[in-house]
Amino acid sequence: MVDEYLTMVVGNSIVLVPEVEGAAAYDDLINSILLAQLVANKKIEKKPEEIWYDAYMEVLDAYWLRPQKANQTWGFRHNAEELVPNAFTAMLTHGALGNAHRIAAVLARIAKLPDEEPALQLLRRHMQTSVEPARAKVSAAATSVRLLVIDAKSPTSITSACVEFKTRKVLSPNPFQQSYQSGDLHGLVHVHHACETLVEQLYGPVRAAIAIKVRDRLAGNVATLTLPKEVKSCRIP
Repeated sequence: MVDEYLTMVVGNSIVLVPEVEGAAAYDDLINSILLAQLVANKKIEKKPEEIWYDAYMEVLDAYWLRPQKANQTWGFRHNAEELVPNAFTAMLTHGALGNAHRIAAVLARIAKLPDEEPALQLLRRHMQTSVEPARAKVSAAATSVRLLVIDAKSPTSITSACVEFKTRKVLSPNPFQQSYQSGDLHGLVHVHHACETLVEQLYGPVRAAIAIKVRDRLAGNVATLTLPKEVKSCRIP
């Protein structure tokens, strides 16, 4: 089933689009989520106390309606010794409004990619923007890690899952191969799920303007992931 989808990187997001339609059919989706990320990134640079996801959705909500949404917040015991298995899969699929098995399958296959995969490195840089993996394994202060997974049912209908947490641990070149102890996560883990529908009456009048705003940012933020063959086991933790 995963092979029927193109897997794209857009900033800190993994975007799954049906291969039969091709990426070009999803220009509105790519452009709007990239614009929302750029605005959110700029906003939290100026006001670090702001919540990144709220700033991101404030942009999208102008054109995408959210008939369903859910938020989860939880913490881990810092004295626990157990590793958190498949951390991103566990966080993103718990309570997901979309296809949790497809998310798990995609993340399992991304975990098999070599570290030097260019699209993977692009994603990693946007997931943890302030720390370079080659410099240290632990950063001086806890930094935010953010990951969005967007599953497109059609050019105008998507489900999304977003996870954000703070850690002093530096993401490895392939973050999906990385193990975490409970003590590696500082504070709470925030997860957001949504079903979203693009409203043409709202987006149509600004389509051209948004395309112009992001066109010079596409090369540095958008890439296609070439996934390895199907992973046999993609059990949801």
